[in-house]
Amino acid sequence: MILRQLENCPEKRIPVAMALIVAGLSMTVIGTSWSRLSPSLPHLGPNWNDFFRGVLFGVAIVLEIAGVAIAAKAAALRKRNSL
Repeated sequence: MILRQLENCPEKRIPVAMALIVAGLSMTVIGTSWSRLSPSLPHLGPNWNDFFRGVLFGVAIVLEIAGVAIAAKAAALRKRNSL
């Protein structure tokens, strides 16, 4: 729904793309330092920590790819409109 409103306006797509990229990079940093940041609860075990770390990395990769795709489409629209 939000992206439909931004469909014809590449100037508004770029901040959305950069926000997605920053969120993805932030989640990558959290995933990298997950073993130091996660609470050491005795009943969770290493499998749950690995699971949550993997989920963080997966969501981060999806956000970064979506941000790059939106930014590339905005650049193509801007180039097409300037010609």
